[in-house]
Amino acid sequence: MSGAAGSGREPDAQLGQFLLAQASRAGLSARDIAERFQALANQEASRIKDGADVPADPISEMSFSKSHLDRLYKGSVPPPSRRFLATFLEITSRAAGIRPEHHRELYERADALLALELRNRRNRRAVNSSATSQVPTDALVATLQMQLELERTQRTEERLRWALSDTQILMQTLLRIISALRDIITEVDTKLRLYATQESDAQATAKDHRIQAQSYKVAAEAQFDRVNQRRRLLEALWDQAHGNLQRLALHAEATDIPSLSADLALPPIPQPEEFHTQSTLVDIAVALGKVQEHNEAEEQVILELQNAIMADMPLKPDDELNILVAATRLTDERTRRTALLTLLEDWPQRRETRDTLVRLAHDEQSEIRRMTAWSLAERWAGDLAARDALIALARDSGENVRETAVLGLAEGWAGDLVARDALIALARDSGENVRETAVLGLAEGWAGDLVARDALIALVHDDDVYVRMAVAESLADIWLDDAIADTALQMLNCDASPSVRWAAQKEVSTHSGRHGGSPQETDCGDNILLAVRVHTGHGLPESLPVLDRLHRGIAFDAGITVLLGANATGKTVLLHALGLLAPRLTTDLSPSHNPSDLSRKLSKLLEVAWNEQRTLECAYYMGNFKFDPRKAKPQASGAESWMEQWSAFMRDRQGSNHLLLLDEPAANVDYEVRRLMCEHLNGLVNQGSQVIIASAQSSWIEVPTARVIRIDKRALRKWHY
Repeated sequence: MSGAAGSGREPDAQLGQFLLAQASRAGLSARDIAERFQALANQEASRIKDGADVPADPISEMSFSKSHLDRLYKGSVPPPSRRFLATFLEITSRAAGIRPEHHRELYERADALLALELRNRRNRRAVNSSATSQVPTDALVATLQMQLELERTQRTEERLRWALSDTQILMQTLLRIISALRDIITEVDTKLRLYATQESDAQATAKDHRIQAQSYKVAAEAQFDRVNQRRRLLEALWDQAHGNLQRLALHAEATDIPSLSADLALPPIPQPEEFHTQSTLVDIAVALGKVQEHNEAEEQVILELQNAIMADMPLKPDDELNILVAATRLTDERTRRTALLTLLEDWPQRRETRDTLVRLAHDEQSEIRRMTAWSLAERWAGDLAARDALIALARDSGENVRETAVLGLAEGWAGDLVARDALIALARDSGENVRETAVLGLAEGWAGDLVARDALIALVHDDDVYVRMAVAESLADIWLDDAIADTALQMLNCDASPSVRWAAQKEVSTHSGRHGGSPQETDCGDNILLAVRVHTGHGLPESLPVLDRLHRGIAFDAGITVLLGANATGKTVLLHALGLLAPRLTTDLSPSHNPSDLSRKLSKLLEVAWNEQRTLECAYYMGNFKFDPRKAKPQASGAESWMEQWSAFMRDRQGSNHLLLLDEPAANVDYEVRRLMCEHLNGLVNQGSQVIIASAQSSWIEVPTARVIRIDKRALRKWHY
């Protein structure tokens, strides 16, 4: 991994070259991998149809076409998701016959390269932020114009294909009309020869029919020439449109387009009905009239297509708002997202932006709908049209979209009764994350509202432990003096989960101590560190979600406390700050990764409740334990081998009055290993240590001896795209 990081290529190219190397090793072309991605997407869709849960990052919504993979190898597309990496390497490793342990190493390397690429892109955005704070960059607008031109050219080429197909059908129809008229003229000439020796009404009628048929034949031949001339023009226009499409497809920022054929492959042509010699001249006259009308209409279409190709219909170069709004209608998800982000950055309060957001609430891509939900709340709080769009998103098929809609309604329409009723409906949602977020949204947006309180109490027996934890915390924080809420809290005090019981006991956040004083000391037994808290107005970045939890206080268990939160929520910052409270901090990290200035500042602002019967001697921060499969004993199971190395690693770090701060110690291990680790850590607790774990693994809630504290849910509304 260090070799990759130290190579001369940019991180974007490093990841692409790494993936290309794995594909080459497996002997798979970009087309082969695209086909296997599609097969996996079909299998996943079938499982979903049979009732399986929809994953957060469905394969069907990933970009995996041959052209996209080719650009991914070159580093000219946005970085893929972690699930894309896992799926890609699953395909290549299986084809190459790679062993599972080596496959895991490959994934770790790819994940490290992805993190490096994302960090590099964030740094570039930070460097360029001042240049892009007022208006979109010329390069961005030019790229979006190119995308619009590409989309328009694709549609124009497709219209030309169908116009040519219609033209061929019309030409065949006219040829049959002309043939039928020839037959009619021949038949009339035969009759006239029979009438040559006598003058009669039949002979006069036959002559009139011949004159009429001849005039129709001349008209049909003229219409045929007219159609044939249009066919030649269409073919020339198609050649030009096809050339434009090939030129645009070579652009580095071009999105996925269908494979381009070298020749004009027309849609299948249905055979028109045969004209019989008995067709009357009246029928032919009607048909010719329709042909003439059709020709006139098609020639108007030809003018439009000709203008679209010849003039290229350029947008005004200074009309960036119109360019961006138009770009949000393109078929490529990344382009629509880029255009939307720029609209939100440069024209956040324009009516066109709001209308675009309302329209994108029905976008086919769930991530764009999710971003739309957040943006409506952040930029258009209080607007009724925006509220109604969010309520519609609250019924979205995507769970993450519904969850974001809940956050948006609570953020932008707190106190609004229509928004409240929408959240109450979502408190009964099938997704536990949505229910939990609805509980938190109702508590913060409708504090004191009795209808909201009753909606929370109805979830006291919810199947999901996180939902019950959220109910307990919300009732304790918001409805502390409410008798009905107190009855519900008494029920939660008897919950089977220790984490729910802790939340219901109101140990740190008391009604009288929310704005001052020290953290309330608790009867936590023999733990060294009892509780911590910070006040508002501390000068720390409010966007750090862990601070929201610290405002309300965190009480620690005498045994194992797990601070559960997503990446970048501040778990490591808090662990380092806790370590700095000790007389001596030992860490297994390099000096460059020692506690940051933010951790040092936080450690000075923390209000701490200590156990006066014990004295902290040392804090140990562990952040890089890695299992070495080469040291595993052949006869031992995977869990036994892991625990053997873990126990040896921790042997020198245990002791009485030690505070063990473990940052993601059980990443990528199964429940059995995590359970054995907890047993080992409980042994260290019995020897006098206290254990605080920071993790993003939600499965910690299943460990009965660990107290789990959520640190991010209530702060999600502070996150920005």
